[in-house]
Amino acid sequence: MEIVFVYDAVYPWTKGGVERRLHEVGRRLSNEHNVKWLCVGWWGKEKRIQEGVELIPVCKAQQLYSRGRRTIREAMIFAASLLKKSRIKADVIDCQVFPYLSVFPFATRKELVLTWHEFWGDYWYEYLGKAGFFGKAVERIVAKLKARTIAVSETTRKALESLGIRATVIPNGVDFPRISEIPASSEEWDVIFVGRLIREKNLELLFDAMKLLPELNCLVVGDGPERERLSKIAPANVDFGGSLGYEEVISMMKSSKVFAIPSRREGFGISALEANACGLPVVTIRHQMNAVVEIAEKTGFVAEPHARDFAEKIRLALEMRREMREKCINFAKNFDWEVIARRLEEFYEGVHSPPNEGRAE
Repeated sequence: MEIVFVYDAVYPWTKGGVERRLHEVGRRLSNEHNVKWLCVGWWGKEKRIQEGVELIPVCKAQQLYSRGRRTIREAMIFAASLLKKSRIKADVIDCQVFPYLSVFPFATRKELVLTWHEFWGDYWYEYLGKAGFFGKAVERIVAKLKARTIAVSETTRKALESLGIRATVIPNGVDFPRISEIPASSEEWDVIFVGRLIREKNLELLFDAMKLLPELNCLVVGDGPERERLSKIAPANVDFGGSLGYEEVISMMKSSKVFAIPSRREGFGISALEANACGLPVVTIRHQMNAVVEIAEKTGFVAEPHARDFAEKIRLALEMRREMREKCINFAKNFDWEVIARRLEEFYEGVHSPPNEGRAE
């Protein structure tokens, strides 16, 4: 098959969950298929092959974030630049829905697949204020396009179902064999958080919980626009590890005891699944837009969104971590990227089914 991914950010130039997914499944699918990725040229204007995937830049590098948010300007430039590739030869065109505008150059293609990592709905108003009306409108227009639809979590699938859209859940994954080979760090931590330091991660709640657990230590791994502010309000038992390479992150997880992620919004939460693969139980909070709940309900604990309950769930996870270790690891094995790639391949093979099959009756 000729498989074309459409998404602006590319791993490892940026390290979010979407680009990780495309990188991992793309390099596996490229063993048997021709895989291309229409993207922003973060490295320059020339095409390049990365682990079997042909990266095709359609525009030069742009400013991706401003004040912790994706820039509309970058989304518009990327979408406009895709117009010249709208007739690219393909059996499957898999558009990652966010940032929405990049879907429209391929809206009439019968090979179109829409992969939803989140559905925002009314959250647009919290994200953009009154201007959120336009974001919400564009999201709904994209949702109504005739295309085969993938959701990476049950949380997103249910949100789409409320609009009459039937989606197939094909989740994100982990590189389980590679994780198994990485040794633990010599440094030890009771609690670890890994993620981009943005307001949606809700790290203030983790800090408040750690104030109630002064006998424990916590490591925050990651970087982002909130780094400076968060470093000023963090309690004494919280340290910042900065942005680390993949093996360093896994090594730190393996030397920790509990993975804590108090996010208000997560489309999936690959880092939580990686923590499971390292044998760590996951503690998160209950929120309608937090898909990590789906993981923590099986391999950890879900707290109410206040510091005392979050602290209690961390303490409970610490007490039960040894008996939960094998359960966490076995759960993560089901999400190995090889398994996810084969599921995606099977879905792609059915792309030419009637277009109304992707819509609920």
